Amino acid sequence: MSDIPSQAAEGTIITVGELMAELGRWPHDAAVTFRCPLQDQELRFYRVQGPSKDFVLVELNLYPDTPPVVATQND
Repeated sequence: MSDIPSQAAEGTIITVGELMAELGRWPHDAAVTFRCPLQDQELRFYRVQGPSKDFVLVELNLYPDTPPVVATQND
């Protein structure tokens, strides 16, 4: 199991390796949705940049008119 919390605290920084490990659990054709729980707003992927060799920047844009998320419980 991954060391990344399922609901990361605000400001948590993860490494590329941690992100790859987390995403590696899913099939390659699985859809990825980004969401800001504080604003209840969906985000859309924009681009990935590497401003330096030790830093990766993933840019997201707000997606207007996002429906609210209904929490589900896993038994």
